[in-house]
Amino acid sequence: MTPHDDDLVQFPADDEPVPVPVSAQPWKILVVDDDQEVHDITRLALAGLAVDGRPVALRSLHSAAAARDALAAERDIGVVMLDVVMESDHAGLELARWIRHDLGDSHVRIVLRTGQPGLAPEHKVMSDYDIHDYRDKTELTARRLATTVLGALRSYRDLVAIAELHRRERVLAAACARFVPERLLALLGRSDAAEAVLGDQVEREMTVLVVDQRGFTDRAERQTTRDTFAALNRFFAAIVPPIDEQRGVVDKYLGDGLIAVFPDSPVHAVRAGLAIIARARDLGVDVGIGVHLGPVTFGLVGADGRMQSTVVAETVQLAAHVERLTRRFDVALLVTEAVHARLPPELAGDARPLGVSRTAGKRRPAAVFEVFSADAPALRADKRATRDAVVTAVRAMAEWRMAEAEQVLAGLTVEYPGDLALAVLREECRRHRHAVS
Repeated sequence: MTPHDDDLVQFPADDEPVPVPVSAQPWKILVVDDDQEVHDITRLALAGLAVDGRPVALRSLHSAAAARDALAAERDIGVVMLDVVMESDHAGLELARWIRHDLGDSHVRIVLRTGQPGLAPEHKVMSDYDIHDYRDKTELTARRLATTVLGALRSYRDLVAIAELHRRERVLAAACARFVPERLLALLGRSDAAEAVLGDQVEREMTVLVVDQRGFTDRAERQTTRDTFAALNRFFAAIVPPIDEQRGVVDKYLGDGLIAVFPDSPVHAVRAGLAIIARARDLGVDVGIGVHLGPVTFGLVGADGRMQSTVVAETVQLAAHVERLTRRFDVALLVTEAVHARLPPELAGDARPLGVSRTAGKRRPAAVFEVFSADAPALRADKRATRDAVVTAVRAMAEWRMAEAEQVLAGLTVEYPGDLALAVLREECRRHRHAVS
């Protein structure tokens, strides 16, 4: 393959060599051929070529095996000028397939060159192999060689740019999901945040879980602001995964607590709550959790410049009220009757009623139940042992047989002084009796 003199110096006007900054990163071109003359001619033909102000840097190898090592080590090679016949009649073809399928590099442009076109017909090669171009060495003048490489490098450049755009899109999508989770968008019938518009909303039944830390304010007063933020982030890092694992979604963070929604069964919310209790205790933190099932309106609120998802419903208010009751009874997890009715036997067996509570704006009192599966073994055993008696006492209270209920609870509080909820129920009986008398 002998180039003509004018082929070595004549470039199209747009592609004439230009001064290249010293700092410009060169395009890497790998020349793989067992004929040294091919390397020499290629280097001469491409001398001075630059694309986008970047020079080309050629590396010469004489076997497909050596090329495999180079390609595996350097993943930014833009073009491979590859001979078909080297160690074997199809060494180049085998290397081309290896690059795509084994190495998994879909960006590098492969230009096959052959001096024996009969061994690998052009149509079959272009059809069967993912290559950029296929040339007979006898037709590759210096001009054609330069323009072939120029086209291959531009193709490589564009593929890399597209891949970078896709990577940025994935990063952006992941960043958006941190503020508007994909599962919440799916509830709105949107596939991604770009489709969401202010005012999107949906009404449906969901389970709402409200979590709040105990004693956070006192701890914060003894810490620096930096330490407080670090503690909060450790807390949320521990308790959010159980919500995700149970197919729930955090709707919003509330200082030292959060609100999460569960579009599926309320059992998921209860299981998440039990896991949250355990993980919080590992951090030395106590929490109160309230869970309620009911209709909610979920949607996007805010302004055009900034919006966020939120759940608006009486269901949320009731879940928050139930969470506040955990402090009164000194328990970790309370659920409403709507949630308790759907618990499977293994969870219902570790649940007991704690009476009713009339909330602001509610005409009917809300019955609450403690789920004590996450309690320490000894306390859990005590609550199981007294469960039937507590059910009897709470039923008597609901029927205004306060003296009977107080008598049952009086015996329980003496025998199980560590169960503070029993003392609260007994005091409630006493208060009602005095109010009637």
